[in-house]
Amino acid sequence: MRERPVSLLEWAYNEIKQQLFIGKLQPGEKIIVGQLAESLSISPTPVKEALNRLVAEGLMITLPRRGFMVKQLTMKEIHDIMNCRIMLEVFAVKQAVHNFPKHPEIKKNMLDVLKKLENIQTHDYVEATQLEQVYHGAFIQLTENQKLIELYNMLFGVGFAFYVYSSSNHPMERHRIALNEHKLMYEYLEKGNSDALEKLLRTHLEKTMEFYETFLPAFALDGEQA
Repeated sequence: MRERPVSLLEWAYNEIKQQLFIGKLQPGEKIIVGQLAESLSISPTPVKEALNRLVAEGLMITLPRRGFMVKQLTMKEIHDIMNCRIMLEVFAVKQAVHNFPKHPEIKKNMLDVLKKLENIQTHDYVEATQLEQVYHGAFIQLTENQKLIELYNMLFGVGFAFYVYSSSNHPMERHRIALNEHKLMYEYLEKGNSDALEKLLRTHLEKTMEFYETFLPAFALDGEQA
């Protein structure tokens, strides 16, 4: 457990979110404030405030007189989110290519991520997925469009990503294939090849969506959540 900052609310918020990321709290799981507060060794008040904040972010839902529940998306919602992600990333290509030479810090970040992905351990699903999210987030940052960045983070930020982390034993084959695609993505950015990058991104994300559809149904609903 990490060192507590001055604000217990912030600390509780970060701890609970991390538990979502690593699958300790899974989609559909009911949360009892008192029990969670006890496990974090703090009072219920900051825990409840943190949970309400996560409700506002779409990670939790409130249960009348029964506490909270980890948000469980439907497969249609997951599919819709991924379609939006494809539209955003393909739209971002031309501006990202144009701005790429101006951002050595983003270049370095992307290269660092690629190096880490090459050295990822065979069963380190969580880190692999987190690194891929950082890589694509860096690509979106190249647009210099703050509203686009905010929209992208909202759609494919913590509210969706924890679904990926919840499946702790999904195959690593897609991550290995994706690494080569990520390397090619960087190469096209360097060459300024917008057309090839658009085609690659669309194919890359469509494959990712197919992959999610294979292993996520166990963590998603068929219909609307009650």
